[in-house]
Amino acid sequence: MQLPFFKKEGINLDNIYPTTLNVSIAPKTFRLVAPKVTMKNIKWSLDHDAETFSLLPCVLSVNDSEHPAYVYYPHPETKIGHFKDNTILEILSEYIADVHYGTRLILKLNQAEIIISE
Repeated sequence: MQLPFFKKEGINLDNIYPTTLNVSIAPKTFRLVAPKVTMKNIKWSLDHDAETFSLLPCVLSVNDSEHPAYVYYPHPETKIGHFKDNTILEILSEYIADVHYGTRLILKLNQAEIIISE
């Protein structure tokens, strides 16, 4: 539901499959450092307050095939009452037939934007 609002902000995600891949990096955790794209005060639903979202370009590698993707990060400070698990990365990508629950994959991330730590 947010994609048309992102498009108004200049972020075209027409090739993105309309769901997120929830990728566990446990026991590691992540912390955003300096995302290239942060959209503030996005009022995408009548049922929610305006939110802030960050998108971090990345590459998703599955079975030796690479796909452009984004780490999708709805900022928890703008979504009161929603628990954000910092061991789960939400990924937006094109449809990838080889991805199913339990699929092992590789994420190539920009360390200037996101830190993965023990």
